[in-house]
Amino acid sequence: MEVRMNGFTPNDSLLRHWNVLWNELEPGRKTGPATDVVEDADAYHFYFEMAGIDSASVDVRVEDSNLIVEAERKRPEWSKDAEVHLSERAYGMMRRAFTMPEDASHDGIKAAYKDGVLEVTVPKRPESKPFKIKVQFDNN
Repeated sequence: MEVRMNGFTPNDSLLRHWNVLWNELEPGRKTGPATDVVEDADAYHFYFEMAGIDSASVDVRVEDSNLIVEAERKRPEWSKDAEVHLSERAYGMMRRAFTMPEDASHDGIKAAYKDGVLEVTVPKRPESKPFKIKVQFDNN
């Protein structure tokens, strides 16, 4: 079977050199999972791509006002006669750290994993949320 990507086979010298260059220019692929950070009125939501990661290796914690997510994706054990045509997935330890916003609460942080995505929800402190003040009118 010949695997082709954009008209090249993975063994083509140009494609092989391009992949090496791409991996050097994009170090985040090897150091941490792709992440989306979304803010709504009540909380900050962090979505980490974690497909293929054993749940036992996932560590989520707050340390020195930083939200830290670490995990390990182990390389599959391929047979000795297997020939890898293309390898783009990152393996090994991954780590992401985000400074917690000033209005973030350390109480009530939740983490849930579904369909290859780890969602960490960091609630906002109640006193930091906007609220309406009722105006009392003097009818005199």
